[in-house]
Formats: sequence, structure tokens, C-alpha cells
Amino acid sequence: MFPNHMGLRPQQRRQVLYCGQDLSLGKKGVQSSMKKSTHIAARLAAVLLLAVGLLCVPAAAAGEITVYVDGRQLSFDQPPVAMNNRTLVPLRAIFEALGAQVEWYPEKQGISAQKGDTLIVMQLGGKTFAKQVGNGEAQYIELDQPPVAINNRTLVPVRAVSESFDCDVTWDAAGNRVLITTAGGSQTGSTVVDDDRVYFNAGHQADGAYTSAILEDGVLYFNFVNRATLYIYDGSTVRSWNAGDHPRDIIARDGKVYYYGHNNGAVYCLDAATGERETLLTSGDLDDVEQLKLYRNYLLASDGDSQIYAVDLNTGAGRMLDEDHAVLFTAAGEKVYILSHLYLKEENRWRYDLVEADPATGSTRTLYTGIGNQLFCAGDGSGVYFYETVSGSKTYYFYDAATGSSQTVSESAYSAAETGYNRTNDTCWTEDWYFGSNNSGVYRKTRDGDLRETLYNGSGCRYLTNDASHVVFIQSENGFNAGSVGSGWGDTSVYIMDLNGNGLTEIINNGETSSSGSNSGDLGGGSIQPMACPVCHGSGQMVCALCEGNKVDFYGNRCSFCGGSGWRVCPGCNGAGTINP
Repeated sequence: MFPNHMGLRPQQRRQVLYCGQDLSLGKKGVQSSMKKSTHIAARLAAVLLLAVGLLCVPAAAAGEITVYVDGRQLSFDQPPVAMNNRTLVPLRAIFEALGAQVEWYPEKQGISAQKGDTLIVMQLGGKTFAKQVGNGEAQYIELDQPPVAINNRTLVPVRAVSESFDCDVTWDAAGNRVLITTAGGSQTGSTVVDDDRVYFNAGHQADGAYTSAILEDGVLYFNFVNRATLYIYDGSTVRSWNAGDHPRDIIARDGKVYYYGHNNGAVYCLDAATGERETLLTSGDLDDVEQLKLYRNYLLASDGDSQIYAVDLNTGAGRMLDEDHAVLFTAAGEKVYILSHLYLKEENRWRYDLVEADPATGSTRTLYTGIGNQLFCAGDGSGVYFYETVSGSKTYYFYDAATGSSQTVSESAYSAAETGYNRTNDTCWTEDWYFGSNNSGVYRKTRDGDLRETLYNGSGCRYLTNDASHVVFIQSENGFNAGSVGSGWGDTSVYIMDLNGNGLTEIINNGETSSSGSNSGDLGGGSIQPMACPVCHGSGQMVCALCEGNKVDFYGNRCSFCGGSGWRVCPGCNGAGTINP
């Protein structure tokens, strides 16, 4: 009988019969469920609890099965198993991930879960489960595979329970994973490993702030004021792990965080859940790490000037792909593509070549010589784009990684491919906005640049990163004056807010007085202020790539590339030191 405090009279209780049995929960069971949830509406479905014995549990299918909900990988204390071509997962983990209130009735081996006005009930070993929406009649649905018990855990069929709550469920056979998308959710989070994607941190290292950050699947990974600590913010709490050094170029994927140490040059992999840290590379493997990328099961590290090193994340084996000439690199079709440069002394110019490298073997081959100084991969990972210039005229190409052939493309097709690549990989951009900062605050502007809106007014701000819903920045009103850890920085804080400048939250501060500023829903346009060039950090110059600042080339002659100065004009700002974002 339903309790009277739910607003229902006793005679309104629905009796549910199954094979002649009254299968409804007793009053005690209903009250217990009600006490544990504030979301259960004043209508409960009839509960299907068939008296069946436990089934014998067959062996799990070979290969680990992973489950993702809206791009976030779930963790289980009992791994998922495959039975009768169905994937079963621990009940509490999947129901809570879907936002449902779950209850276990040991006396009847029953399981109930409620989300909104939808209630579903299963029984261990039962081949039928019940679903009720609101005050409607209960539906009884056949199961290809009933719930089972393994290692004192109850496992339920993931597709049946997810679809009961109106989720889309996809089986990715190649990745051996289940992808669940809730209403309004998506599988765009990078924690779902995309074999065609090259993962890297496209955000900016905040100039002078010694802070870098990345948002992945709604979780913020960052470091702060030169501390040897990795911080993880999940929207409510901040956790921290010993990073071994000041983390730079942070990348998060599949529950792991990759970064290199600013001081020791080592490359690390840190488990976001446990804090366990593994050293993947040392300074003896690569002279000076400047950039990291992840592609399939490989970590690719570059010194930003000449060397590229690949580490197999499955075996730990590492190999050099290019020791002397790499400028840019990307990946497609299981290969790494390198823009290699060679200085032609007799002609006093640089030549750029396209080199294909196999990260599994370290073998390389030159595909094209004398191309332009640009290289990027296709959005779908099918190949790479490049161009060549002959007699002042550019010809654009697409190289298909699968077929090993190239074809010419129009300038408009090349530009469209480049735009698609930038929109996919540059975290400064969303579908509608570009985000940045200047001396007076944090702003956003439309892609065409016609409209600029201030999101946060405050001095000493540096944009860090953003995703499709939030933007993160650091503020230090003393201008990021480096000092000892915890002091000398003045008022320094990391903030997060939504893309409209609302919901401002201070995530962390350095223990001194909080920084001050104001965010406003009244977003006003204004003239775009120059910002420090992110390439040269405001100096307007770059160390000469040929002589490495030594002023002479490898023959001992005055460097013809920089004229013997050891410096080159920054290509990002043409020597101005600032850019108009």
C-alpha cells in the first residue's frame, strides 16, 4: 500500500499481477526508497520480482570493455562483461552515471532505479523488467540477458537500462567500448579516445604566469604559480597530486594526464584517479621538450625546433623519428607526418620537405621536397594538407594516408580544410566565439571580429583555456612577479565562468588576498586592445633556428640566416611584440 503522505489514498494502490502473483513492493520497501531520494515523484511503478534462481555465469569476453557516458569513461570495481552478445555492468555505477536514484531490495533480489518520472525495476536472474513513466501503466520488457551476480556485484545489461532512460547507445566494435549519450549530451569529450584525432593542448601558456590548463569533458586540469603540483577541478572540488615538476603542455585523455616538467624536461603520465606517476621520457631522450601530442597509443614529443621522439604507451618503447630537422608534425593513418627543414647555404634559404615516419618502427621516408612551411591534418584523420610555391604561385595538395597518393585541391578547399582543423583543435574557439585576454580583462569576440564583448573586467588577467561551456583565466594584480612558492606573486587566483561571463567561481588562490575584478552579464563591445604575442611572449624576436643564437653557423661562418645577430624577427607579430587578437 502506498503511504498516505504521498498524497494518494490507500485504495489508489495499483496491484500488479505477473503469472498470478502480486509482485508489488510492500509499504516498507517503498518508504525506504522514498527516504533515500528527493527526486522520486509521488507515483511509483509496480515492481517486477520473479522468483528465479541465479544463473550460472559464463566467462567474460576477451578484451577489456570500456563504457562512456557523454564522453566520460566510467570506472567500475567489477569490470564489464559480455554475455549473449550483451554488455553487463555494475548496477550502481551505471544508474548513478545516468543520474538515476538506485535501490536494492535484498529480500527479493530486486533493483529499482528512478530518474525524473521514469522508474525501472529488475530482478537478479529475471528475464523481464518493468518500466513505468509517471502514473502510466507499467510496461514489461523482455531481456536478452538478465542481470547476474559476479564477485558479489550485481551486473545489469547496459543497453536495456540506458535506453529505458531515453539514452542513445552505440557499440564501438573497433574500440571495444559502449558509448552512451544522454538527452542533451554528446560524445565530444576527449576522454573517448578518437583514433583519428591528434590530441594536444592548443591553449596558451599564460605569459609570466607559469600556469597552463586544459578543459577535457568538463574537468579542468591545471598547474599554478610555478608549483610542482597538478590540480584537478571537477566543478565542485579541487584535488591535487605531486607532479614531480612544474607541469607544462598538459594533455588529458582516457583518465591519464600527460605533461612535461618545466625545469627537468622529463615527460610524465599521471593517473588522474590515484596520482600514480610514471616517467615516460627524460632529458637524456630528448634535449628540450617544447610540445607534446597524443596519437592512438603513441606519445609524440618535440623540442619545437628539430627533434621528434615517439613513445609506445603500451610497451614503453621509445624511438627518435627525427633528430635534426623537424619543424612541425602531425599524424594520420597510423603514421606521423613531419615538416622537415634544411638550410641550403649556397642558396641562402630554407627548404621544407614532407617526411612520413612510422612510430612503430622508427622508419622514415621523404614524400615531397621543396614544399611550403605549413602542414596540418584533415579533420577526419584521413591525410594531410600542404602546398608548394613555384614561380610565386601556390599549388595546394591533399595527401591520402591510406592510398599513399596526393591530389591537388583548390585554394578554397584548402582554406576550408584549414578552418575545419583550427575549429577542431584550437581551444580558443567555439562555434561562435574566440576567447582571449588583455591588460584590462577577459573578452570574447565573434569569428569575423565584428563584435567584441568583455566578460570580466580586471587588471592582470591571462586567458588559459575554454571548452564549449566554460572559460578559465588567471589573474594577478601584481603582474605575475615570479617569486618563491606561495609568496612574491601578490594576489593571484584562477577563475572559471560560463561563456557569457556569468557564474564566476574562484577555483584556487595562492594564499594571499584574492584578486578583484567584476564579471557582468551586461556585455559591452569596445575596441580590441593589443595583447602580448604568444609566439615571442612580447619580445618581438626569436632565437635563430639555424645558429641557435650562437651567431655563427656549423661551418664557423657568420650565420647568414640571422645576419650574425643570433636573433630573428618573430613571425607571429613581425617584431611588434604585440598582436591584435
